[in-house]
Amino acid sequence: MSVLFCLPLRFISSNEFFVPLVHLFYTVCVTQALITCNAGQYFDDSCFSDCVLNDICKSMGKFEFVRKYFVSNYIDFSCNSEDMIRRFTFPYLRRCALFWKLLKSSTLAPLYDSSHSWEGTTPFTNYGSLDSSECLKLELNGVRELEDMFQIHSLDSVLKDKLVHRLALKWCEHFCEDFRVRNCGLALFSLPAVPFKLIQLPRLYQDILQRYVKVKCSYCKSVPKEPALCLLCGSLCSPGWKSCCRSSRCLNHAAVCGAGIGVFLLVRRTTILLHRSLRQAFWPSPYLDAFGEEDNDVSRGRPLYLSEERYASLTYLVASHGLDRTSEVLRQTTIGLNGSD
Repeated sequence: MSVLFCLPLRFISSNEFFVPLVHLFYTVCVTQALITCNAGQYFDDSCFSDCVLNDICKSMGKFEFVRKYFVSNYIDFSCNSEDMIRRFTFPYLRRCALFWKLLKSSTLAPLYDSSHSWEGTTPFTNYGSLDSSECLKLELNGVRELEDMFQIHSLDSVLKDKLVHRLALKWCEHFCEDFRVRNCGLALFSLPAVPFKLIQLPRLYQDILQRYVKVKCSYCKSVPKEPALCLLCGSLCSPGWKSCCRSSRCLNHAAVCGAGIGVFLLVRRTTILLHRSLRQAFWPSPYLDAFGEEDNDVSRGRPLYLSEERYASLTYLVASHGLDRTSEVLRQTTIGLNGSD
């Protein structure tokens, strides 16, 4: 994929040249997925009879390092073999589509035009409510859409293509020779497209309070007055800061963890603190009582439960870069150098 970024703009901005390049690296992506699934013995070779897989298995199967190098922890045993291969090509095709969109865009328009409030229905909310078969169907529909966009034929016809056959075997031969020379111990992980997620929160807010409210700062060894849980990585930070523990300050942590974007749960308040570089804003609590009401200062003493809908909306807000354009955020955004003070 990185090769595409190194080519001259006039070359890659033309359909005549860009699409064949996508096809070329798509073949490599499919070959890697085939080797990964076959090395882990996740499907029977007979389901790809009379195609490139048989020869790939013969050429790569004699090398023990292949099983250690081509690895995946995302194989779905209930998924059809061809569909599993196509799912592994999804991240590559999405990157190509985004790159093509960037090349053809005259303005940096947002990917989504409408803002989403807590009560609105979002893609993340819908996705979380679907069962595994419906999620798989949606994912394969996305793969099919990108295959049509780049004029890619069915996987079966691609695997039976003689040119693809020769190209795949040539790539395998080159890989084996290059691997023997370099002898790198790294593994090539094959991953399907995985939705962006914030960290998993416990259902009961009391569990968070008991776990984090008395945790000491690893630098100054004192308990922060206002602990803040990073929802991107799970680290414990604080909106305030001391000279000895600047790295645990929310603003500094957001710069390292989220490239300037921070999403923090204020443990004592139950509310969300959003950071976008120097800009910050508060967002409603994802925890509600049995009546669907917030308890921002945990003063009423009622049990608070995680609202899956609110947390999914927050996830969508972050994933769609809504911190820069959502009216609910912009209305209460402030600029401060000292956290939430």
